[in-house]
Amino acid sequence: MRIANYEYKSQPVQVQKQSSNLTYLPHLHKEIELVYVEKGSTVCFADEKMCTVEEGNLFISFPDQIHYYKKGENSLFRVFIITPDLFYGKSDLFYGSVPENNCILLDEDDPAKEYIRKITQVSGSNALTEYVGWFNLLMARIIPRLKLTSAMSSDHSTLRSVLTFCAGHYTEDLSLDYVANSLHLSRCYISHLFSQKLSLGFNDYVNTLRIREACYLLLNTDTKIADISEEVGFGSIRTFNRAFQKTIGKTPAEYRMYT
Repeated sequence: MRIANYEYKSQPVQVQKQSSNLTYLPHLHKEIELVYVEKGSTVCFADEKMCTVEEGNLFISFPDQIHYYKKGENSLFRVFIITPDLFYGKSDLFYGSVPENNCILLDEDDPAKEYIRKITQVSGSNALTEYVGWFNLLMARIIPRLKLTSAMSSDHSTLRSVLTFCAGHYTEDLSLDYVANSLHLSRCYISHLFSQKLSLGFNDYVNTLRIREACYLLLNTDTKIADISEEVGFGSIRTFNRAFQKTIGKTPAEYRMYT
C-alpha cells in the first residue's frame, strides 16, 4: 500500500531504532529526516530521486520532500526526525532548499559517526539540550557536502494543502472536482501533482487513505465490516471489498482473521 501522507510531529526530536524494512509509504513533513544505516542497505527515494544507502552511510530528507524506502531486509537503521528550528541560524536553509543528492557517504573514521553514536545515547531530563548540541555538530559536518538547490515551494505547498485536505475529508464523498473547488485549484494541476510526485491517481490515493483506516478498525475494534466500509467513506460494501482485496491482497474478513 503506497500512500503519501502529510505527517504532523508533536516532538522537536524523535530518535528511533528500526530493523528490517523502513516505511515504504511515501510521506512528507516539515521536519528533517535522517536515516543512518548501521547494517545492510536500503533504497531511498526523495521526490523523484532515488539512491541506495549502504552500511555506514546516511540519507537526509529536507522539509516537505516526499520520501520513502525499499529493500531493507536484514538491515538495521537509526532514524532521526528533527525540526529545523533547532539549528542555529540554519532553519531558512532547510525550509528553502533541497539537496541534489540526498545520500551522504561517510568515511570509516568520520566524526559524523561519533556524533550519531552520541545522539543514540542521549537520555535524561536534559535530553533536548544534548540533542540540540549533537545535532548541530552533525549538521555542521553534513551540510557542506550537500549541493543545495532552491525548493519548488509552490508545488510543495500546493501538494501539502491537497494532502492535508484529503486527510481531513476522505470519509466523505471526496472527488477531484470537490478538492479543486474547495482549494481554488485546477483539477488538472492536482492530477498532475499526484501523477508526477506520487506516481498514482487521485482516486487510488483516496481509497488507500480509506483502506489504511479500515485496517486499523478491523484489527482494533469489533465494528462490523459493512459499518467500517461506510465509516471510512466507501459508497458500498462491494466497492470496499474490491478495493481492499486489490490493495491488501486479502478480503477484509481474511485480514481481520489472519493478521
